[in-house]
Amino acid sequence: MLTEAMERLKKKESLSLKLSKTVFDSMLEGNIDEEKIAEFLVLLSDKKESAEEIAGAVLSLKQHAVRLENSKKTLDTCGTGGDGKNTFNISTAAAIICSLFTPVAKHGNRAISSKSGSFDILKELKIPADLNKEAAEKFLDKHNFVFLFAPNFHPAMKYVAGVRKKLARRTIFNLIGPLSNPSDTYAQLIGVFSRAFLGVMFDASRILNMNNVAFVSSFDGLDEVSGSSKTECFLRRDGIEEMFVFDPRELNIDVGLNDIKGFDAKTNADLLLKAFEGKLDKLADAIALNAGFSLYVAGVVDSIEDGFKLSKESIKNGKAKEKLDSLRGK
Repeated sequence: MLTEAMERLKKKESLSLKLSKTVFDSMLEGNIDEEKIAEFLVLLSDKKESAEEIAGAVLSLKQHAVRLENSKKTLDTCGTGGDGKNTFNISTAAAIICSLFTPVAKHGNRAISSKSGSFDILKELKIPADLNKEAAEKFLDKHNFVFLFAPNFHPAMKYVAGVRKKLARRTIFNLIGPLSNPSDTYAQLIGVFSRAFLGVMFDASRILNMNNVAFVSSFDGLDEVSGSSKTECFLRRDGIEEMFVFDPRELNIDVGLNDIKGFDAKTNADLLLKAFEGKLDKLADAIALNAGFSLYVAGVVDSIEDGFKLSKESIKNGKAKEKLDSLRGK
């Protein structure tokens, strides 16, 4: 099975959904040695991953995950990371605002390529970020928000962690992480590090029957909806597909890359507090834009503009800060 897959990849041939899942099943069960895993991942990346290969890997990862058993259908705001821009934790802040209007299960990890990952900033804010399955279910029920720390819900990733660290390059795991939320997500905004991968990620999500999802990548290289440049978007909303380019100037938003610069977890936590207190208007705009976009994908609002206005208003009227305080146990 692995031999067949490797031979195909060496000839630059794509794997079927079934073969991809079979290889990843074996990998995530500890049946392939690290040297072979590394060779396989490099061959796959050099060929460029297909939608079927991505979907097969996601199905395998989800099958081996600790699944959250929650009655609430959740929204996730998550990105691939790896855009190299070292920006503030926009999707994490946006997720907190979104939880005012719809249940949110934010899936994430420690910092990998940036100085502060979603886990790091939440820990700094003293928001529970290292919950097990039972604790996560209770927290979601109580707060309409929960953070799902990837290592706690994807224990099988231990078999590839060492290889990924040694390779120190992009692999298919950068693409499948955002597609593998262990909760019952009904909607997702997924930032992608390169516009070149929007189409294949979108095709993979179709195979995975994701009916409310948007993949975004900005012209200035962000895996977010940019407040300073146009953002390419591949959207599926209630199963209806649309590809478009969003321009923040349509909403009179003008946020420079300097306004969303990322620092260490402590500094980013302070910035989030200030933004939610109405003291950093540009950063608040960037957060509200991504929250509003997410609410549009989730069907909470009828337009991106309505989502942005609703999110910005929650900062102005103090609801966002109240929500943040409640998550911090204050």
